[in-house]
Amino acid sequence: MTDWLSIAARRRGDHSYLVTPTATVGFEEADRRASTLAGGLLDVLPDGDGPVALWAGNDVPSVLAMFALWRTGAAVLLLDTRLTPAEASRQVARAGARALVGRDRPALGVPSFGIEGLTGPIGPDRSPEPGDLAWVVFTSGSTGEPKGVRLTFANLEASAAASAVHLDHRQSDRWLGNLPISHVGGASILIRSARQGSTVLLEPRFGALRTAALLRAGDATLASLVSATLVRTLEANPGRYTGVRAILVGGGPVPPDLVGRAHDAGLPVLATYGMTETASQIATARLEDAFETDPELHALPSAEVRTVDDRIEVRGPMVSSGYLGEPDRPGGDWLPTGDLGRVDGEGGLRVFGRADDVIVTGGENVHPAEVEAVVRELASVDEVCVLGVPDITWGQTVVAVYEGTAAAGELERHVRYRLAGFKVPRRWVRVDALPRRTIGKVDRSAAARLVG
Repeated sequence: MTDWLSIAARRRGDHSYLVTPTATVGFEEADRRASTLAGGLLDVLPDGDGPVALWAGNDVPSVLAMFALWRTGAAVLLLDTRLTPAEASRQVARAGARALVGRDRPALGVPSFGIEGLTGPIGPDRSPEPGDLAWVVFTSGSTGEPKGVRLTFANLEASAAASAVHLDHRQSDRWLGNLPISHVGGASILIRSARQGSTVLLEPRFGALRTAALLRAGDATLASLVSATLVRTLEANPGRYTGVRAILVGGGPVPPDLVGRAHDAGLPVLATYGMTETASQIATARLEDAFETDPELHALPSAEVRTVDDRIEVRGPMVSSGYLGEPDRPGGDWLPTGDLGRVDGEGGLRVFGRADDVIVTGGENVHPAEVEAVVRELASVDEVCVLGVPDITWGQTVVAVYEGTAAAGELERHVRYRLAGFKVPRRWVRVDALPRRTIGKVDRSAAARLVG
């Protein structure tokens, strides 16, 4: 049985599950509300085998809707609320979603239903089986075309179980959740905490002052951040912090000087490595190394990590069996990640960055080809090269180098209307001619040197 919320309700009924700035919901209440919402959804959802898209905001109704949809027998397509309607519509169509549910949701071309006030009788137990599809989450592919990752309940269970052992996740823990729950990093906190019967401090979004206050007061014992949000938290309040057991920092390599700043403030930082295909983390620094400046990462229990020609490959029960529209990966096969790294003789992993052109900025993946295609729509742009430039706060910042007469403001407005905000270049550099290789292709390395 993989209905973690139902199990927690029986074992930890009165214990707080979701704590937001305005409400506290215990496990028993969450379980009851999810069941009545499932009853209401069963009355309105169209029949079919496709997933149901969830306009997934960081709020209690969205979390309960996820569990409710599972209880109707539906898989959930997690949609990022920062996507433009055009981007979200493409994901809905590619996933074959049969409906959309959520608050303040846009029109995406499928039947759409609100979730507040939608109730019905509690039906028979429809607990999912381990091999059933739980989530579809889109991530950037190596060609720039987003891929829909298929994650089963068995994947989520294996990930949560391994994380619990590696981090000594306790029922008394309170995990700060300000990552978007439309991303596997944010959504996995909900599963881990439900499985352990512990609390999620669910924030509607990241706020530096709010994060610093929760950590400084000892309200949060665990947290998940990226380098950019850790920097902003320390700028908002340099500490000293007490009562925090671990802060997982992922989304790309963590600068050692940032780790040192966090340690000086009393924050035990654990660099972590994972991806959508692994249901979040798959290798993380050990708790006993939390105050080391540059510790190696270690694979979670039941996971394996290796490098082949300096490229990281992973396998384990938390690894997705494949993408939408593709056959399952054979069991036991290694998954190439597209990342560069090294594993030593004792299993310690060091991650150096991407082997392809994907830009990792603030923990978000941006593929240059997607942004370049949108920029080229403007007649006033002759050619463009989008690349990532090292940045102490964001890991990398997105920069566009272009030929043409367009002004930076015109370019930004055009892209912002069509793509999520994190994909919009932060710098626009106009040049008379982009550097090119002998075959005429833009030389990305030379273009990067132009902008330092």
